Order: sequence, then structure tokens, then C-alpha cells
Amino acid sequence: MTSTAPMPGRAERGKPGTDVEIVCADGYVLSARAFRPAPKVDRGLTAVITTATGAKASFYWRYADYLASHGLRAVVADYRGVGRSAPEGSPRALRGMRTRWHEWGTLDIDAVIGWAMTDGPGRRIVGVGHSFGGLGICLAPRAGAVERLITVGAQHAHWRDYATRSPRTLLRWHIAMPAIAAAVGYLPGRRLGWLEDVPRGVAFDWARGRRNFADTIGRGGDLVMSRMAGLEFAMLAVAATDDPFATPAATDRLLGYLPRARVERCELSPSELGVSEIGHLAVFHERFKNPLWARSAEWLLRDAAARQ
Repeated sequence: MTSTAPMPGRAERGKPGTDVEIVCADGYVLSARAFRPAPKVDRGLTAVITTATGAKASFYWRYADYLASHGLRAVVADYRGVGRSAPEGSPRALRGMRTRWHEWGTLDIDAVIGWAMTDGPGRRIVGVGHSFGGLGICLAPRAGAVERLITVGAQHAHWRDYATRSPRTLLRWHIAMPAIAAAVGYLPGRRLGWLEDVPRGVAFDWARGRRNFADTIGRGGDLVMSRMAGLEFAMLAVAATDDPFATPAATDRLLGYLPRARVERCELSPSELGVSEIGHLAVFHERFKNPLWARSAEWLLRDAAARQ
């Protein structure tokens, strides 16, 4: 049974937001953090922020708190097996997990959307998805509740879409990563300095990803992607011109799964922002608060007043 009702949480001293637990349809409990604006500025929208593969939810807390300061509630969760949603004990506890990549969308993100829908009466849902999170939020059965979605560097790491197919890149992500995950029982990303620790099934799915994500899912994949094809939300697809993963080809592949979405595209050039590089992660660094975070809040809130 799925439980999405808000559960008692606590705020950490000196840190914004309140910790909450979110129970998925299969009973797995996710650790999340909710950020709520003052009642007098609450615009009635909740932003579900979905993370990149191997990135902790805490990486997005400052951005979520910024959205709250502009009248949006926001919630961001660690996926199962990652960060505060990892099994208790040593990283070796990950060895018992059989999590697949798509389940972060079909189970975890879906539960977060459900939680957001029940976090106060009449909540309307918007989304911000980074990297895999931009695809993952669309895989959720309740993705139809999302009215507006910003994706940042969103794709599913198909190697033919990479900006460079150098032997080093292919060796790391498509040979070494699954081999290490198979040998250790999970991907020890922190020890390698690549990303956070993740379940081996996620590493396998990334490394063996097909052109069509339905094939990566396997059984039931066509049904998931068919449901995704019916989504009609407004979408802003953002990617940096120097992102090695979210190339135009990778963005095109993602948008091909969303033929009914109302899409705007936005390319971010380092030179236009006065920086030497942006890459795959930097959009959520606080130094981009003024040029980029403000724009995202404005876009998410567009037409909000008229519909309240």
C-alpha cells in the first residue's frame, strides 16, 4: 500500500527545511526534505525537485530553499540506495539491493509527487528535474499531475549522445563501472571519486543503456513509455552548451519521448554568463542564483496568480 501523507518532521538547526519520510508503493521509505514559504507568500505550488544519478538530495537544498523564498513549496528526496535513503549500516548494505534505474522514477519519484499532492489542500505540482531526474519524473505514474516542468541537463546517458566518445569516457562509464559494481555488489562511487554510492542495478542500466529507454527498462517498458508519451505539461528543457552528457542529440532523444509536451528549449553558454564553464552540475551551484535560479522561479510561477 502506498502512503503519501505528510509525516512528522524536524528542522535541523542552522539548516533550512524540514525532514520528512515518504513511503513508496512497495513500502520502501525515502528520506526527503521539504521547504515551505511563509503562509502570506505561499503561491499554492509545490516544486518536486528530482536529482541526478549519484547526487545527494542535499546538493539541491539551497536551490529548494531559494524557491521557497519566492513562494513555492519544494521537496527533494534521496532515491533508494543513495544518501540518506540508503540502507542503514555500512555501504556494503547496498549489496542486497536489486534496485533498477527506472524504479527511481516509477516508485520513488511517484511517491514524492503523491506526497506533494497531499501536503496541504489544493496543492498544484510543478517539477525541476536534473539529469536522470528530468527523465525520472516523467516515468512516474502520477506525472500527469505535474503542470510545468524544468529539466536541466536531462537525458539517460546513451553513449552515442555524449559530446565525446573518448576511450577514457567509454572505459569509465560502460566498462569499468559495471565491472566494479558486479565485483563489489554495488558501485562504490564515493571511494572512486565519481559520484555517490549507488545500487548495482542502476550502474548496470546506465552502462548498458539502449537507444530507447523502454529497452533499458525491459519488461513493462513499453507501457511506461506509452504513459510518458501522453504527458501534456509545459516544459522548459535547459542544457549547457558544454554539458558532456546533455548534448543536443541527448535532449532530442528525451523530447522524442514527450510528443505532447509544450516544449521550450534554453541553451546556456558559459560566455553569456561570464564563466569559464557550466558543465553538467553547476546550474545548481549558488553562484548561479541571480542569473539562473531567479529565471527558473519566474518560469515555474508563470500564470500562477491567474489560476489561484
